[in-house]
Amino acid sequence: MSQKFLKQNLTVMRNTSYTSTQIIAKEGWNQVVFVFMVFLFSYALSFLPWIFFLIFGGTLYSYRNPERLQEEDDAHCIVAPIDGIITDISKIGLRDGSEALRIVIRKSFWDVGVLRAPLAMEVVDIKKRFGLFLASSSPLFSQLSDRKTLACKSAFASIKMVISAGLWSQKITFFSKLGSFKSGERLGFLRDGEVALLLPLDTRVKVSLNDEVKAGMSILGYLAYKD
Repeated sequence: MSQKFLKQNLTVMRNTSYTSTQIIAKEGWNQVVFVFMVFLFSYALSFLPWIFFLIFGGTLYSYRNPERLQEEDDAHCIVAPIDGIITDISKIGLRDGSEALRIVIRKSFWDVGVLRAPLAMEVVDIKKRFGLFLASSSPLFSQLSDRKTLACKSAFASIKMVISAGLWSQKITFFSKLGSFKSGERLGFLRDGEVALLLPLDTRVKVSLNDEVKAGMSILGYLAYKD
């Protein structure tokens, strides 16, 4: 049995063991159980149980983990990695002197927090920047927020995912540190914040500013078709 075959199978097993497919994301289990216990306690004491029941329902809703189907089956298409609103589409300069197309998606507390792979890719490196948990609307958010940057490689291009935690985030969670992911596959969880995709300049963009997108389903654009 070849080393390449063993490596591929180990990667699949590792991602399968970490990928969250539960109806309620496991990152919220502790909060859900705690709020439910508080609701039972308030019900036993007849102390505003309906308020705590609404809080319990809101907690369940904020950690929901739905199944998603991609709108198109094209290896070149880029799907949204997180639920939210498109807040920026621009060309930026990188530290190595090159340029990239940046698409930023801002997630609210009530959007689904599951992070998904924007295309079939391999995560080759993760860089961590320790920072503060600020509101994503703050002018200091981009400079001071807690952040993780994923360097990813697909069959057609190399891209980066810059994930910044917002005010209501406790941390940025990844189900697997490194490895291969299918397009739309769950790869982590972000309770609040934003995700920026850094793409090749020749990427064909399909979305506009202020568009609402759904992770693993909405198409952001297409990588260039090359021989």
